Amino acid sequence: MSIEFERSVQEATFYSPLADFEQTTVETEVRVDPLTGRTARVVTDNFLMPESPHIDDSVTDSEGCFFCPGTVEEATPKYPDWVGPERGKSGEATSFPNLNPYGAYSNVVALTEEHFVPIDEFTTEQFADGLCAAFQYVRDVFEHDDDARYASVNMNYLRPAGSSLIHPHMQTLVDDRGTNEQRRVAEAARDFHRENDEVYWSDLAIQERGGDRYVAEIGNVHWLAPFAPKHHRHLVGVAAQIHSGVPEPRGDVTHDFAEGLVNVLSYYASLGLNSFNVALFVERDDPALPPLLNVTARSVFDEYYWSDATFFTSLHDEGVVDVAPEVYGDEAHDFF
Repeated sequence: MSIEFERSVQEATFYSPLADFEQTTVETEVRVDPLTGRTARVVTDNFLMPESPHIDDSVTDSEGCFFCPGTVEEATPKYPDWVGPERGKSGEATSFPNLNPYGAYSNVVALTEEHFVPIDEFTTEQFADGLCAAFQYVRDVFEHDDDARYASVNMNYLRPAGSSLIHPHMQTLVDDRGTNEQRRVAEAARDFHRENDEVYWSDLAIQERGGDRYVAEIGNVHWLAPFAPKHHRHLVGVAAQIHSGVPEPRGDVTHDFAEGLVNVLSYYASLGLNSFNVALFVERDDPALPPLLNVTARSVFDEYYWSDATFFTSLHDEGVVDVAPEVYGDEAHDFF
């Protein structure tokens, strides 16, 4: 089935003080996500970039950090008996229950031993180990609770992305309902699968391959720029041929996701960006919804950083981006 990409252009006309009050027309492009129907707007020049961000004083002080070596083993919670180990360990990564859980099954993965890592210095091994620890926890929960169906592995990096701690870490949530976005994507993907007997993401990768929005293929994972981005420089990685639920913690898919994510962050760093969000969706054995990773850039962390979570984001769930995905998808390709 051919996936349709719907867009329209709206024009605003006014007398601009930037052009001696001559009549000016500015275009806004509105796009519709072909899977969910969610809309996004491409609005030029709406993302501020500081010239020389200064963050050293904010990121180098590790005193009192619960996630640093020597403290993470003593100051963090321990898993209940059904998990097995008191805390999970994979390479540099250490996992443990979330002291402030978001649901019945909620954990944290302290990703690195270093307290602060510039986004272009993360390694594939670090993310592979972190995802390994997260996926193992998801598998433990699925085995423990038959009602648990949805899982997500998430990351806020630095304060513009919503992180209260500098130390790189992931957070995993597993339950029977998922988040609003997980359910929206899952239900739409199931509808597509039922109507077309095809996996939406597989069809999308085939249709987009060779175009400006198709970034790369790393092993089992396709990387694309969504037609209707949720946020700035939004990229997705999808293991479109994997239908077995949770990836093998130390398997190829986990490594492929990690390698691609490192490449995305290198691209972000080349633009002067330093903050990001990640959300990786997993559902228990649903052939319509393979593992799906979303990553977006956030406003630059600086001494006086600004929030890019406007009313569009927090109240309307409307993506507003300043660069079209055809542009930044083509740029990102050079980093893969």
